[in-house]
Formats: sequence, C-alpha cells, structure tokens
Amino acid sequence: MGIRYRVWQTWQFLTAAPLNATAWSTIEDQLTPAELLLFQAYRPSDRRHAYRVMCALQKAGHHEPALLTAALLHDVGKTRLPLSIGERVLVVLGWKLLPGRAAAWSHGEPAGWRRAFVIKARHAEWGAEMAAQAGSHPQVVDLIRRHQEPPSSETAGEEDQLLHRLQWADDRS
Repeated sequence: MGIRYRVWQTWQFLTAAPLNATAWSTIEDQLTPAELLLFQAYRPSDRRHAYRVMCALQKAGHHEPALLTAALLHDVGKTRLPLSIGERVLVVLGWKLLPGRAAAWSHGEPAGWRRAFVIKARHAEWGAEMAAQAGSHPQVVDLIRRHQEPPSSETAGEEDQLLHRLQWADDRS
C-alpha cells in the first residue's frame, strides 16, 4: 500500500463521522441481533471502514450474504484490545520497514511495545471466535478467520473466491 493510501486511512480514522440512518438500516438488515452487537463495539472509524468494504463488494456485484456479513465483521477482533492511532502507525511502519522483525514481534502476549503487532496478527482469529460465539454462519466465521491470509494464486473453490473478494474490498476501503 502506498503512502497516499495510508495518509487517507489515517485521516479516515481521525475524522470518521457516525454512519447515517440509511447505512444503519442496511447494516441491521444484513446482521443478526448478536452480530449487530459485535458491529456496535467498533469505533466509528472501524464501523465506517467495515461499511465501505461491504459497499465496495455490493458495487462490484457481489451480494452473497456470508460475504457481506464477513465484510461488516472482518475486523471485529480488534475490538477485544483496541489500538490507538499511534499503535496503528507503529504496526504499518514496522511491517513496511522491518517485515521480518514485525513478524517476530507478532508472537506472544499482547503486552508492552509488541502489543500492537500481536493484536494485528491475532485479530482475525479473535474475530472468528467472537463471530462463532454470536452464532454467525460457519462460512462467515471462516472468512473472518482467513481475511489476513496472504493471497493465494489458486482459487480452488467458492470459499477461496469469496475470500479473495473480501480481501480485494478490504484493500480498497
């Protein structure tokens, strides 16, 4: 990701306005009551990001219910231990400048200066657990769990195709 995207992303984090009534209505139509509680735990900027991911998929013609639900909940694991803007910047810079070390810093307990790296590495796993506990469809849970996996050159089945779509929209939103 380029510097322009990261500056835009930081600006979005700092200036995120609450979602309007139309957006909330769309979200409420997509999520179960238990999933909606997970969505409501997001910060305003993360709600807006998740909503943009879902809208990007819809605009591209993807309307699979599990995919749209996963779009809305893919980062919900970050609500377990929220990151500050400084921690988010640290993670981005760490992965950009020192990817090998960032990978090593991503293991262990989320404590001290490595906290942000561990949260980044484990949020997909945590989000999948949270979605499963909320009764989300197994396909939704799997998409959330895998959304940070490196893209594969193979698209073996429907699940992988949905994953690629989610990653595509996440990278652009």
